[in-house]
Amino acid sequence: MATSIERANVTIASSGTTSTAAQVPSGKTLLAVVTPSALTGTAFTFEVSDDGGTTFKPVYKEATQYSVTVGTSRHIALDATATRAILGGSGANPTSVKVVSGSSEAAARTITLVYGIES
Repeated sequence: MATSIERANVTIASSGTTSTAAQVPSGKTLLAVVTPSALTGTAFTFEVSDDGGTTFKPVYKEATQYSVTVGTSRHIALDATATRAILGGSGANPTSVKVVSGSSEAAARTITLVYGIES
C-alpha cells in the first residue's frame, strides 16, 4: 500500500497530444492518473526525462511502449512494473514526466498525476 501520496497536474493544450511536464517527487513513483470529465484520446503513453527536463524519452515495458487505456472521470491505477522506471530523483537533474494522449485533444485537458511509494 502506498503512503505519503502527492499529486501534480499536467495540461494537454487544445489540439495537442503531449502534456506539460511535472517533476516526480524524490523517491516516489507514478502510481495513477486521474482523468477529467471530458477527454478525446482513449489511451495514454508516458515520456520521462532524467536530465532535468531537457530530453524526454518514451517509457517502454520490455520491447513495447507502455500504454494505458483511459476514459473520462477515472482514477486509473498504473502497472507498477512499468512505472517503476519513473522514479523521482533529486539534485541537479530531477526526473520529469509527460503524458501523451493517443489523439489530439478537442480542448485543453488537465490530468492529475498521483505519486507515492510503491509497496
